[in-house]
Amino acid sequence: MVCEGLRKRMRKDELSRAAKKAALVSALVTLGVVANGAIGRPHKHAPAPPPISLPMLVIPAVVCFALVFLIFFVWNLWSIARAEPVNEILEMEAPESERLKTPLYAFVAMEYYALILNRTCAIFVAPEGLYGWTAVGVVTNSDRRFYEPLQDLVADPDMASDLPAIRKLAALRGGFFYPSAEIVAVSSDEKSQWGMGGILTLGHVEVRIRSGKRRRFILLGNTIPEEVRDRIAATLGVQLPSTE
Repeated sequence: MVCEGLRKRMRKDELSRAAKKAALVSALVTLGVVANGAIGRPHKHAPAPPPISLPMLVIPAVVCFALVFLIFFVWNLWSIARAEPVNEILEMEAPESERLKTPLYAFVAMEYYALILNRTCAIFVAPEGLYGWTAVGVVTNSDRRFYEPLQDLVADPDMASDLPAIRKLAALRGGFFYPSAEIVAVSSDEKSQWGMGGILTLGHVEVRIRSGKRRRFILLGNTIPEEVRDRIAATLGVQLPSTE
């Protein structure tokens, strides 16, 4: 369903992020090991250690980095493999009778949870409600444009008109669906967001649910908060904040 080139680009970016995460963790662990070996002090009654030579630091550091990198890279690859249901959904061809005549409006946003963790969602705005697919787990600022392949995906008319696929993606772990009748208000702002580390954002959109729950999404890239707010309000027929 989604073009082959876009799928390959997304897979390449996933592998790149896996390698960067593994390298970052390996570097931090190795730095700690080297620092401990270089400045650690023996017990006061222990004999003085021999002088530390460069090979004594470099060889353990290289071995440590390689082992930690291998462990975390394999773990990240396993996490990618768990995403196979997503690939299967994206590769399915929906019957023409089930496809929408007009593609849905969609945007990509990040959300913080548990204070410091983050997740990135592709959110589709349909007349019956908001479909959210948690497409990316925790990310760092090592790749500040990680969201661009996802933006290309949701902008693809084939993707945005495939309602069966959108529903299946929203039903995966971490996804969500809020019926339009349960959404009572939507608002936006152009405030900056702490902890983004240079990842581009122009502001937020907040959706308030009838139960009292609020979902505050950090819009990624050049997505304009007011435009997203207005599209959600117009499509779902929900309340905008008073300007008085």
